[in-house]
Amino acid sequence: MDWIVFDYAGVISRPPPADAGTRLVEAVGVEPALFWPAYWQNRRAYDLGAVDAAAYWRDVHDQLGLPFEDAFRERLVALDLGIWLDLDPGTLEIVDGLAAGGARLALLSNAVVEMARLIEGQSWSGVFRHRLFSADLHLTKPGAEIYHRTCEVLGAQPGDVLFIDDRQENVDAARAVGMKALLFTGAARLRADLEALLPGALGRSATVR
Repeated sequence: MDWIVFDYAGVISRPPPADAGTRLVEAVGVEPALFWPAYWQNRRAYDLGAVDAAAYWRDVHDQLGLPFEDAFRERLVALDLGIWLDLDPGTLEIVDGLAAGGARLALLSNAVVEMARLIEGQSWSGVFRHRLFSADLHLTKPGAEIYHRTCEVLGAQPGDVLFIDDRQENVDAARAVGMKALLFTGAARLRADLEALLPGALGRSATVR
């Protein structure tokens, strides 16, 4: 295997708990049942980099019939990003083990531009030789184009790439273009899957081939 590609949210970071967005909802000032449909309605355009944070949050407020002031944007962005920052130490241990063993690692995430830049500034992300984000590529999973583009950036054939994601639709899409793919359900299961698929890859002296 030439490359191992990790998703971020739900793999590197833990899934947010049910109340993770409470502060964000409270900041906007509406009931959760009203907020979340508006939050997700045009999220894909934000993930794609087709709109910026100000336009996205203005749209959310418009849907809710609320006024929006651009000065409020930075607080909303910070609260939004904070939902996705609880890192999974078990996954990071696996990542570090793979890197120490010589594996070539990349990151592929549906992420808004602010999250992309935040991730790039984190020390743990330095082991990933390529960090690919939907907002930069203007493509999102599970579209086939983002997987083909990833292979182009890596200089690899799909069959030489192992992709790890917590969403079945993204795993299925990766397999459809010829990648090998694992569904992430937890760090312990991922470790077992990798040890079965790539014996020795997690050892400090092993090299993924």
